[in-house]
Amino acid sequence: MISRSTESSINNKSWDDVLARFDIQDQEVGQIGINDTETTDSVITDKEGKQSPRWAARAIVLVGCTAALGNIPLQSFIPGAPTGNHFEITLGDEQEIAPQVDTKAAPAIQQASIAMPPQRTPVSIALSKELPVIDSAKELALPSKALETYAGHELINTQSVWRTYTVQRYDDLNNIFSKLKQRKALSTLKKDKEIAKALEAMKLGTIVRAKSHNGKLEELAFTPDNKQSFVVMPDAEGNFTGKWQEKVFEVRQARATFVVRQGLFNDGRKLEVPDNIIRQVISVFDWDIDFSKDVRTGDQVTVVFENIYHHGDLVGSQNLLAAEFINKGKIHRTIRHTTARGLTDYFTPEGREMKRAFIRTPVAHARVSSRFNPGRFHPVLHKIRAHKGTDFAAKTGTPIIATGDGVIQFKGTKGGYGRTIILKHREGYKTLYAHMSRYKDSLKQGQVVAQGDIIGYVGASGLATGPHLHYEFSHNNTPVDSMTVELPNSMSLTSKELIHFRADAINMNLQLDVLHRFAMENFDINSATGG
Repeated sequence: MISRSTESSINNKSWDDVLARFDIQDQEVGQIGINDTETTDSVITDKEGKQSPRWAARAIVLVGCTAALGNIPLQSFIPGAPTGNHFEITLGDEQEIAPQVDTKAAPAIQQASIAMPPQRTPVSIALSKELPVIDSAKELALPSKALETYAGHELINTQSVWRTYTVQRYDDLNNIFSKLKQRKALSTLKKDKEIAKALEAMKLGTIVRAKSHNGKLEELAFTPDNKQSFVVMPDAEGNFTGKWQEKVFEVRQARATFVVRQGLFNDGRKLEVPDNIIRQVISVFDWDIDFSKDVRTGDQVTVVFENIYHHGDLVGSQNLLAAEFINKGKIHRTIRHTTARGLTDYFTPEGREMKRAFIRTPVAHARVSSRFNPGRFHPVLHKIRAHKGTDFAAKTGTPIIATGDGVIQFKGTKGGYGRTIILKHREGYKTLYAHMSRYKDSLKQGQVVAQGDIIGYVGASGLATGPHLHYEFSHNNTPVDSMTVELPNSMSLTSKELIHFRADAINMNLQLDVLHRFAMENFDINSATGG
């Protein structure tokens, strides 16, 4: 049986026993500084009469062991940084650290050095009561205006408004800019020679867009062909500058197929097919279908056309690229193609023109004043002289159009014919236009013209008693009556042109085949817009 005194001696182990149990090297008590303000309850006396801090020593052991295991995140000591009172523990292989005392800091630094087994990795840990002094914050001046976004693009004014207008026949600049709500800006724009020149060259079908904020013009863009565009922008001083650019307007293909139930235009609008595309459909198929009599409910229409976009906005539609019209069960197809000579027209999948090769009247709404007559008495020469053409009486300045696609073989004054143009057509046909008052500007010999193009204006040049057009039509150099001769239905492409046409038409024929199949199966493609 253990006596009470023996039990007391076991429970009250000496400091040496504690150090031995935790395998900690013995240290001189003097290495541990004790604050003079501590009470006598916080220390104990060993056999030699020296005082030791009981709770401080145990705390040091506990913190050191725990930190060695990495369980307590402590702020690392930063050499050279401003420091205040700090507490430092170093764990290493038989290292001794001399006490570091900051004579300027109060209260005194508490410091201990504890040696761990050799296999431990040295770790330095510092506790700081004060953070490093941070320089006073500096105020940065912001720019007066935010010029760019993070992507490098100019900031967009969300309150700006875009207005769009497509130039119509007989439009002038005043009317165009009135539609755009920019009539006041027109005079300022004309002060720049480059801008004025581009504005004067605007033609029928040009898409014009104006961006403004509170009525002030911020940008102007217009394109005659959707390939090149003229863009006008204000500079920092408020003056306008403009230049030609590419890829400003984007062209995308669109497709639609519908059944005629309430009329071509009404049914087309339901699928967002523009009216100008429907008008092109009527114009192309008008040679084969009488749209005033032949269109029936249940007829099927399929179109592939071009939509025009600018800054993501749909701003117009341009060309019909291909179409199919099923009328009374008969399939009619057409494909748009530009020949090597630069003429753009519509052809059947086999390569023949959709339109008739010629139209009979070169002057609109004109009166026939003299017909084809090989034995006519000439009113000026007063003798019998064959009249190899037809005269159309009209006011001076009335436009004269080409009756068929051809090349200008002759342009100039030709004896009694006065100002004359002769066009050479395919398959041995020629047409002559005489007594003109003037030619169309920039028209040159050798130039290709299309059926319906204006080539000159009615006059009374040469031997003429009044303003009229003398029109001759010949085949293989033999004059014939243009009003009665049987005109060819259409012209076919040459063998060389036909090779290029078939290569270009493959894509459109495939699209029409697919759309036709969907239409026959009543499949709603819902693709009035698409790529």
